[in-house]
Amino acid sequence: MTNHSDHEKSLNFDNAINNLGRLTSIISLALMISVPLIITIVNKIDVSFGKIMGAASGLIAMFAPMAVVENISYYSIIGAGGVYLSCITGNVMNMKLPSALSGMKLAGVTPGSAKGDVISIISIAISSFVTVSILILSMFIIGEYITPYLSAPMLAPAWANIMPALLGALVTPFVVKSVKLSIAPFTVSIALCVFLGGAFVQRYQSYFLPLIMSLSVLASYCMFKSGMMDKKTDNSQAE
Repeated sequence: MTNHSDHEKSLNFDNAINNLGRLTSIISLALMISVPLIITIVNKIDVSFGKIMGAASGLIAMFAPMAVVENISYYSIIGAGGVYLSCITGNVMNMKLPSALSGMKLAGVTPGSAKGDVISIISIAISSFVTVSILILSMFIIGEYITPYLSAPMLAPAWANIMPALLGALVTPFVVKSVKLSIAPFTVSIALCVFLGGAFVQRYQSYFLPLIMSLSVLASYCMFKSGMMDKKTDNSQAE
């Protein structure tokens, strides 16, 4: 009876999140489109829809597969609510995903679980408020004072490596906790970078991501079936 009640609550939560996510996404999209649309109408700019689609077709072909793959991969980590909120507020890889992972780690919950989804939504919401507050402060108050220091040549190497440092610090605890599960994705990723070049892999990362994910799942399944993952390791992954 308790399991049925918990399942019903989880289902109601997912339905509510999806309904709210769809509504807010439509509103946000309408607001984003309204800005250039109003500017075009007010200034009586003659816009050709054919030229717009011609210019956008290349970008759509490049970013559409990346958007689909990234949202599918993010969903398993930050949940539906986290995906809706992070896509609306933007800067997913740099800010929202690290914030969600950090929040789940501090709360001691597993990514992809019901509790993990709730913590993910809270973490991304707080990150969004903090980001907007910092942007406002930077534009109107402290921006002109700290910009010369931030753009100093001495700090240039730090800004160039901030993403590897940030993601490395977030990924390391998960790698240490599950070393065997990390072997396959790390091996495939390193091999691709060595043989194809880091710049090539980064350019086509949306195509390599599903390949690495599939190979990781297959390798994990093979290790589980062969007994390479003992019961203790399995329990630690389920917590």
